[in-house]
Amino acid sequence: MARSDLLESVLQPGVLDETWRRLRTEHTPWSKGVDRDQLEQHLLRHVLELLGDVRANRYRPEPLRQFTIPKKDGHKRVISAQFLRDKFLQRAILIVLEERAEQLFHVDSYAYRPHRGVQDALRKARERIACGLDWLVDADIRQFFDQIPHALLRKKLKAFMEDRALLGIMDLWLKQGAHHTSLLGNSRGISQGAILSPLMCNLYLHDFDMALEKANIPFVRYADDFLLFASSKVLAEKALVYAGEVLRKLNMELHADKTRVVRSSPDVWFLGERLPAPRR
Repeated sequence: MARSDLLESVLQPGVLDETWRRLRTEHTPWSKGVDRDQLEQHLLRHVLELLGDVRANRYRPEPLRQFTIPKKDGHKRVISAQFLRDKFLQRAILIVLEERAEQLFHVDSYAYRPHRGVQDALRKARERIACGLDWLVDADIRQFFDQIPHALLRKKLKAFMEDRALLGIMDLWLKQGAHHTSLLGNSRGISQGAILSPLMCNLYLHDFDMALEKANIPFVRYADDFLLFASSKVLAEKALVYAGEVLRKLNMELHADKTRVVRSSPDVWFLGERLPAPRR
């Protein structure tokens, strides 16, 4: 594809119309200096100004508004909220990229995807358990969204999109949403709450999914929460070791307190529901 073909497809009238249809009920201010009422009065002007900034390489995201929400373990999670101007552009990009991503992503990845959800993931898990794969690796990736390394994510984005102009815009959002940077300048973390973050999550873990398939390890993944299935405890333990090795290559690690090898039973919860006991 040429340098900006993908970005130009994002800025087409049909995509912009669909974007506004999805966002029009939100009450978020358009930008720091333009509230919702002002946007309604001059909608076309503000959208055209945004498009002009994007095409002229003048676009810069508005500062994030950040909120903290309590987690079940007593810690707090930082949620970053974008102004509507930035959400508008991210939504338009997602509309274009989602179709491309769906041709790539693994069938057993269920989070943040169209026509898929928690119940689909649970249905697949129960099918595998019913088939005798009732030894599980019940796993969680430690601080996944906060720990995604930007350098490796950029490589994955570049291979996925091959559009320098669009990559430049997404890099602005990555820098803005970084949770921390090491002394060597290695940035990590993406904004939870940003429209494109779920796509980046699945894109980053796609190689993990494919590695599991190549190793013939059945799985169900829902973002950073996943199950591996095996017919015996020994095989489940081997699957756990392998998954940990693959994640380390991605600069990730399993959450030690939330990862275990266990046989399926109503005492095991996944995505908010109990799993079935194995068939006798």
